[in-house]
Amino acid sequence: MPQYFRRFKPRSIFGILCVASLTFCLWLGQIWTAESSHAVEPKAETQDGSSASQRVQQGVEHYRMGNFQEAIALWDSALAQYEASGNLANQAIVVENLARAHRALGNADEALYHWEKVTTLYEQLGDTEKVGRMLTEQAQTHTRLGQYRQAIARLCGVPLMALGEEGAVSVETANCLPTSALGIAQMSNDERGAAAALGSLGETYRLQGNFDIAIGVLQQSQVIAETLNNTTYLAAVFNGLGSVYARQSQMNDRLANDADERGDTTDATRLRDNALDDNASALMNFQHAYGIAEEENNRRGRLQALLNLIPAYHRSGSLQDTQSLHSEAIALLPQLPNTRDKVYAAVDLATLLPLTQSLDERRGLLSSATCLSPAIRPEAQALLTEAVTVAQQIGNNRALSFATGKLGHMYECDGRYEDALRFTSAAELAADQDLRSRDSLYLWQWQTGRILHQQNEPEKAILSYEAATSTLEKIRSDILISDRDIQFDFRDAVEPVYRELAMLRLAQAPISEIVTPQSDQETTQNITSALIAIDSLKLAELQNYFGDECLILASIDPDESAAVVDTRDNRTAVFSTFITDNQTSIILTLPDRQQRIEVWEQMETAINETVNAFRIGLETSLYSLEDYDLTQAQELYDQLIRPFVPDLERFEIETLVFVQDGLFRSIPMAALHNGEQYLVERYAIATTPSLLLTSVPSPPRRRNLRALALGLSSSAVVDGQEFRALNGVPQELASIKEQLPGSQSLLNDEFTSDRLRQALKEEDFSIIHMATHGEFGAEPEDTFLVTGDKQKLTIGQLEEAIRQAGGTRQIDLLTLTACQTGVGDNRSTLGLAGVAVQAGAQSAIASLWSISDESTAQLMGEFYKELSNSNNSKATALQIAQRSFIDNDDFFSRPGFWAPFTLIGDWR
Repeated sequence: MPQYFRRFKPRSIFGILCVASLTFCLWLGQIWTAESSHAVEPKAETQDGSSASQRVQQGVEHYRMGNFQEAIALWDSALAQYEASGNLANQAIVVENLARAHRALGNADEALYHWEKVTTLYEQLGDTEKVGRMLTEQAQTHTRLGQYRQAIARLCGVPLMALGEEGAVSVETANCLPTSALGIAQMSNDERGAAAALGSLGETYRLQGNFDIAIGVLQQSQVIAETLNNTTYLAAVFNGLGSVYARQSQMNDRLANDADERGDTTDATRLRDNALDDNASALMNFQHAYGIAEEENNRRGRLQALLNLIPAYHRSGSLQDTQSLHSEAIALLPQLPNTRDKVYAAVDLATLLPLTQSLDERRGLLSSATCLSPAIRPEAQALLTEAVTVAQQIGNNRALSFATGKLGHMYECDGRYEDALRFTSAAELAADQDLRSRDSLYLWQWQTGRILHQQNEPEKAILSYEAATSTLEKIRSDILISDRDIQFDFRDAVEPVYRELAMLRLAQAPISEIVTPQSDQETTQNITSALIAIDSLKLAELQNYFGDECLILASIDPDESAAVVDTRDNRTAVFSTFITDNQTSIILTLPDRQQRIEVWEQMETAINETVNAFRIGLETSLYSLEDYDLTQAQELYDQLIRPFVPDLERFEIETLVFVQDGLFRSIPMAALHNGEQYLVERYAIATTPSLLLTSVPSPPRRRNLRALALGLSSSAVVDGQEFRALNGVPQELASIKEQLPGSQSLLNDEFTSDRLRQALKEEDFSIIHMATHGEFGAEPEDTFLVTGDKQKLTIGQLEEAIRQAGGTRQIDLLTLTACQTGVGDNRSTLGLAGVAVQAGAQSAIASLWSISDESTAQLMGEFYKELSNSNNSKATALQIAQRSFIDNDDFFSRPGFWAPFTLIGDWR
């Protein structure tokens, strides 16, 4: 092992290295096989099979030299002869060989076909142990295709929802189905099969972002591998564990940066300490994997470990070691056979080049659209040119797409736009030839749009951007849900495509002018298309945050543009905000689809400071003895609302619906002030994450409303976090039963997940009201409610309870009255914005911060009283309740008490 491995010490310099390119480490998934990974020869046979045997042997020789296409041709011919003679045993051996060859070439679909075929052959032969091992091979291929549920189904049959004793997951505690790979291995005492299946299962859970389960499963595989003294398995375990810890390190570091941005230095320090610890664990495991590969002279294993170690050493603050490792990897690359893995390794080495320059150099890693520095571009171009050559030789379109596209990006950075377009077009063509390459196709369509924009061809650029977003719409569920690595890089790899398209469209529209479809169809189309892009971004943000393919059912289509600007009635107007680095666009959509754009020319950082100051002022007004300072409330009103007042008055608007961007989601628009009155005194107000997610139900039924009211009044400690007592909750629940006869309440010990499910199954409720502590965090697992038995209930679990109720009609309203989001935490606002959609409700009312439970009980009582009036919309009922506080002119009239309650979703 190189000397520099022994010198590692954690250091304070710790830069995040998120590679937005979807190529990074695509080839680094472990091959967990209980069989030899090499091609094998068939068993002895009769004279009529001798020619087949010779072709198999010739194929094995080609395979060992890396000539996989030639091997496949020979084995296909031999297989036909074995099938004709009915020799099942030799058929199985040849089909296994074919599966491995297709895997080496990156032909996942072909590999999966052959793994499934050989599984059937071993079933016919009655070889149960082999069947289990082939199921692991199938699962490996499903994992490479991003089909993680299918992989888990073959490996265990059921998902692992929790860990066993002290975090360990074993074959015994997994409760896998007897027909799964793990189940078969357990019944047949096949330790090799169990180790391979557990390793594959750990890799699958890692890619899903279930890191705790992944670590537990991989550690169990490690125990078996050590018992078997199987160094191949151990190397795979170490790479797998290192990848889990590395990803946790990157995530903690990025979250620490977010904490810095919102001024939470304590949380930032804690997260960076966690990141350092995780990175140290990653380095240790990657070093073990490298040592095994070096001892066994396994060039592919060494290169795999090196590509893992380079960013890990950079994160540790060791520039010299980073440079040495990168040089070693480049020297090793020519020694590998020409395979898909070699192509991806060359692309990765080009992408990792900035790390060899300085500890602060991150350009080229944080976004697919950023450029490498001129000093390292020639070396990067040489690597990418080699990658293109190899990809062409092996005929792998997916690998060719990435290599050619990255090379086109080099020319884009050099300003050689004609060459850039030529290579980018070739990358598009290669990606279009492979149905599995759509995740690269959108990158090159986006790249084409950027280049055309630089060439001052906005119309052509827009067409390319729209092609990219169209591709993204088709694959959004795959790339935003299946792989948490890509989820976490959403802001770098996906979000810019939508934002840049919206910017191009809005640049074609006039400012401060009313636009009508009748008078200016082209401008209306530009604004509408911008709104579609913005709305698509909102959908993608929510899907990325919740990681739930069931969340986003709507798909964006140009024919659905009316849904984006639909105001539902002639007394409702929609405000959409769109933030860029140096300005915020505010787009008003009026009845009859008249539109107007205003621009707040201010840097995003300055606007965020104003937004945070407004939010903090509202919260501190709860406890201050001084009068509430209206400065930020008036500034925000002047920028966001005042320019549009004549239009709102002209249409006699009564309800305002906000589709917010960024930190605007974290503030209550009801508390904006025009110098004379709050905005809610004039308009009913609602927000929605996306108009396409706001369904158009049948007219709301306001008669015989019944609520399931749940609450926790006592203090609680959950996962070490303390929550104060909510003494006013019993009064709040009693008020609901008074205003809505026939409602049911579950208080304290009665409020459990099981009782919630039972109540929903037994009776129909149109409202679920939860008076308990809750938080909206930066990650979906940090978004939860506290139940009466002092447990966490996630929004996803609540949705599952609602869905499992069976006959229960869709919940019209979910009310959460003691929740809070962090000040300045842009990501946590996504949980708040999407709570109604994720919970399976038409609408939600949630508090932005926790307030007096006494005032909450009063406001909710007034709200439900007004909601039961069939003439009132939900937005109007909330407006009347909030105005009653303002009109009382007592201490509760301060906006901090009534403003945080926000209506989200359908406002009718």
